[in-house]
Amino acid sequence: MHWLRRPAVRWLLTILLLGLLAFQLWSRSNHFTSLSLISIQKSFWWFLPAVLMMPFNWLLESVKWRSLLCIHFRCSFVQVLKAVMGGVALSIFTPNRIGEYGGRLMFMPVEAKWPVVISTLAGSFSQNLIAFTAGVLSCIVLFEGFILLKIMGLIFIGMAFYFFFNMSKVILRISTWRTHSIFTKIVLNLRYVEAYTPNVLIKVLCIALLRYLIYTIQYVLILHAFEPDIQPVHLLLGISAIYLFQTLIPLPPGADVMARANLGLILWSGTGMSELSISLASLMIWVINLLIPALIGSFIIGTTASLISLDKNESNIPPALMPVASESTE
Repeated sequence: MHWLRRPAVRWLLTILLLGLLAFQLWSRSNHFTSLSLISIQKSFWWFLPAVLMMPFNWLLESVKWRSLLCIHFRCSFVQVLKAVMGGVALSIFTPNRIGEYGGRLMFMPVEAKWPVVISTLAGSFSQNLIAFTAGVLSCIVLFEGFILLKIMGLIFIGMAFYFFFNMSKVILRISTWRTHSIFTKIVLNLRYVEAYTPNVLIKVLCIALLRYLIYTIQYVLILHAFEPDIQPVHLLLGISAIYLFQTLIPLPPGADVMARANLGLILWSGTGMSELSISLASLMIWVINLLIPALIGSFIIGTTASLISLDKNESNIPPALMPVASESTE
């Protein structure tokens, strides 16, 4: 990561990111040609609150991640916010937004890479857990029959919550297995989750729930702008099922909008919603929640004077985990 401190390299990366963002937007431009069919004036007052909610979404993500990260070492909220936005910029081009990890690492101490990765993983797990739970419950209401599948879904929810609140126990159990040395080292670094107390995990889940409510309400508002006659309850159930699919199945870059629109067509086929409305709503959600933050993250990457190094950031890693931190840098 040291080579990323060079201004020329950072600006080159920024230009590349902006170019990729422009290509993604251009590839979806055919949707905008149909936007004139909708009354922009009537839709504006539904779009506006959805746009205004976007900053709160990413501020909450920063608060959630900092709640986990500050257990390992001290970091300012501004530093965390920059890392989160940088992660968005890189994640938009990777399946299931896996590039988020690399983007956040750019703004954090090199020596603390494992706490950064583990805290990001735990935060992502909490968000997926909320989406999975809401999605399964929505599918139980949406679809008749499938009793066995519904029971299995509820069992998986219980297992997921148990694992979330007992990660250290599960990892300790796995660490007793005799496996390849690389896997052993990974499991060793996963011990960072031992520092996450139940109170911290409950706080993280509550923040994840707030984020889920925000981007679900955004989706409802935009769909309602295009289809005002559809009941909000039907929209909520369908949106939760769509997010469940996106949580379970990794998608290639750019395919999330298309997949979301196709799923919407299936789930709302009986409501009379048009393909145009569903496609435009999916596109608008992508623009508001990912494209705009990714643009901001790209400029942050290019304009950041220097990346953080551990000698400029006071370490606060618990003594019991110091051996793990030392070994992870080797």
